[in-house]
Amino acid sequence: MSHYLDIKTQITDLECLVEALCRIETRTGQWNKNKIEVHETPQNLYGYQGDVRSQKANVIIRKLHVGGASNDIGFLKSPDGTYTSIISEFDRRFYNLLWSEKLSTYYGVEKAKKEFKVKGIKYTETVDEKGRIQLRAKIQEKGMY
Repeated sequence: MSHYLDIKTQITDLECLVEALCRIETRTGQWNKNKIEVHETPQNLYGYQGDVRSQKANVIIRKLHVGGASNDIGFLKSPDGTYTSIISEFDRRFYNLLWSEKLSTYYGVEKAKKEFKVKGIKYTETVDEKGRIQLRAKIQEKGMY
């Protein structure tokens, strides 16, 4: 039985977390919103044998979508509003520090895009051949043009 490891993140925006999870490459391809469960009340995670675990999460990707003999992956909302990732020791082989850093990058991009939209700022997003993301915002000062 794999043990779960909890890693505190700086992620606070649920919508941007889900969007970032939909962008990131996984062992099973890419997730979409149909593969990501969002719960107001944390729900139990399940192990690779279908056993109910004591760990709970608000955002869950079930083992079916994680890959092979995997366990559920979850994100639990903490009292301070940040999300803690809950990933089994077994699944850390793929969903590791590099994967977590990519998730943080995608989260930052989604958060910036959300802020641009709220402020009515037009932007473009490009991804180069190496997968690097670039956001370009067109900001006009009041009174100009």
